[in-house]
Order: sequence, then C-alpha cells, then structure tokens
Amino acid sequence: MVIGVAGGFAAGAAVATATLACWQRHQQTRFSQKSHPREWAVWARVDRAQKGVVGRNAIRSLCYRFESDEHAEVLAKLLDPWSLDRITFQDFVNNFESVQMMRRAARLKLWHRCCGIGVAGNVAGHMAQAGEADEHGVATTPAAIFSYYMPPTPFVVQDKQADRQRLEHFPVTYAVISFPKIPGACKVQVEPEMGLYADIVYSADRSRVERLVPRRVAAFNDCSIRSLEGASKLSQKKNWGAGSKGISLRSFPIDSFAPGSFVDNLTLVSYVKRDMQVYQYSVNAPVRNYLLFHEPLLEWIVECINSQTDTDKWEEVFPRLKESDYPTSTWIALGAGEYTHWGQQNYLQPADETVIMIYDERIFPDGPSSEELERQFNDLPAPEGIVTLHQTFI
Repeated sequence: MVIGVAGGFAAGAAVATATLACWQRHQQTRFSQKSHPREWAVWARVDRAQKGVVGRNAIRSLCYRFESDEHAEVLAKLLDPWSLDRITFQDFVNNFESVQMMRRAARLKLWHRCCGIGVAGNVAGHMAQAGEADEHGVATTPAAIFSYYMPPTPFVVQDKQADRQRLEHFPVTYAVISFPKIPGACKVQVEPEMGLYADIVYSADRSRVERLVPRRVAAFNDCSIRSLEGASKLSQKKNWGAGSKGISLRSFPIDSFAPGSFVDNLTLVSYVKRDMQVYQYSVNAPVRNYLLFHEPLLEWIVECINSQTDTDKWEEVFPRLKESDYPTSTWIALGAGEYTHWGQQNYLQPADETVIMIYDERIFPDGPSSEELERQFNDLPAPEGIVTLHQTFI
C-alpha cells in the first residue's frame, strides 16, 4: 500500500513537471522576440545582460536615459507591483502601453519648441542613388531643404489626432522604425545622417531667421519611402507618423562648427543586420566631405528657410515656422551618406536591424571594430568617441 501511494505521488509529480515545462514553453512562444518585435526592441535596451529578467533599477535607468526621472518610480512599481524586484519580458509586454507613454512623453519633452528640417542632396550622387535626381547630373551644392516635423501650434487645443497636419505628427523614435501604412508606399531605406541640433535666432520683427547656433550632433536616421504613389513633395516620403525617423539618445556637444573644430574629426557609417548577417549599408563618410559644411552650410540653410518657394518637390519652410509659433530650436538632418552596393540594392524588410554610427576618427582611425559593432547591435553602452542609433524595422 505504501509503495502504491509513493508510486502515485511520483507519477503525479512527473505529470506536474511535464505540465509546467509545457506551460513554460507555451509562455516562451507567446512572449518572444518573434511574437512581440516592437516590445523586444525596447526590452533589449533594458535587459542588456540578456538574462530574461531585470530588476527595478533597470526600469529606473531606462527612464533616466530619457531624462524622464519623474516616471521612474511609477513605472517600476507598475511593472513590479509585488516588489519582488523581478520583471520578465511578459511583465514588460503586459505593461508596454505604459512604457510607450513614458517614452513618448520624454521624447516630446526633449523636442519641446523644436522642429525638424532636412538637407537634400548634400552628398554627391546620393539623390541619384535615392531615385530623386538625374544620375548624370553633377551637384556642387545641396538641392534644397525640407521639413520632416513642425510642432503643433502651442496653446491651441486639438480634440482629434486626425486634425493634425501631416508634418505635425511626431515621427522620431529611438528603438524602432515602423513600416509605413500609407497606400502605395513601398521601398523603404535607411538614410544615415549627422543630425545637428541648433538654436534658431529670429530677426527682431520675426520676419526671418537671422542665424542658427549649433549646439550638438547626433546619429540620425532620415528613413525614407522611395516609392509612394501620388507623392508630389519630398516631405510626403519623410513623415508617415510615429516611427518614421530615429535619433541617437547620446550626442556630442559642440561649441563651434568652424573648420578645424571637433566636427571635422567625425565620420558617419551605417550597417543593417538581416537574418543574423551584418552588411555595411553606407560607406564610411567623413562629414567634412559634405558638399556644404561648416558656416557656409548654416548660412545656406538660413537662406533656404527664408526664401525657398513651393516649387517642384520642395515647399516653403518659414511660413511653417510661423504657423508653429516660431520654434526656438531644430534638429537638422545634414544629408545622407553614399550607399554601398548592397545598401543601394536592398530595401528594409521586417525584422531588419540598423545601426548608424558617428565616430571620432582620432580615436577610431580604422573605424569601429566588428566586436564593437556587435556590441552596438546588442545595445551595450558605446565607448567614448562613438554615438550610435540602433533601430529594428517593424
């Protein structure tokens, strides 16, 4: 009888163990990188040790990196309500709306009274590679500028998101690029660029922009739709809502944009990881080799802001600044680098990952090593002399 009872307990334990293992496998399938790619792209920045479990400090650190200290304790308690100091990917997925709310609020705070402007054709041959210009033309200056974000008019309440103008939808993220859900949109490409943060100084009567005062540079992804049915303006291919653009969280502070200053040491490069294989997407490009750079570029941008007209694929810019109640700063995408052969031939696919780097060639004369590149794809902290943007295409 005792043997029978013991055997029954053993059989029951075996069944329970098998059931638990089956449940765990089911949970792993339900909550994985494949099942939740958007959530995973953000989780990877939290679980840098790749243990599958993090504590509250990791959530606090996520908030601190976004300069969103006020959300740190609230979000930590929400993801760990029983104070176990144990947060899994499933917990993260179940509360992802709250994580997104924090990230959106933080981004908008960092972009308060800030607009987005891009420089088109500031690298010889890029416009032709992108299908936006005659490949036989030889450019000596950029083609024009465009807006990719204009903040909504302040102090005006808008009841519906749909009421916002196209360029008022905030497009910048840090972890993902969202495939455009616009009818007729296809062929999406990374556009690796240097982003320049500058103060905007207006004339006393606010009838024009007088000058731009450069403050910081960052790695920027001016992701673009190459084929969009019915698009007549370049900006229509630039902002399709949240997840259209990307910018590195870290940036280099600068106090000069003059020849011989720190910016002359910076080089831009980008990579795409597809099916675990890493490909170089753009060539290593010293930013001093832009067609226009230093003060002449800033002066040219100011002139375009003030005088560019609604012609061909270009649009007026200053009237949009006025409608946005004169933003006080701007992130300017200074122009995309030249694609490698693989980069020119390959458009983004779901689950592709991209890394855009700006590095100091004095510290990395041969560029970043393959080991450092892998570290950046794993969202590990970048060393001094590198700023990195890592995004997943969803």
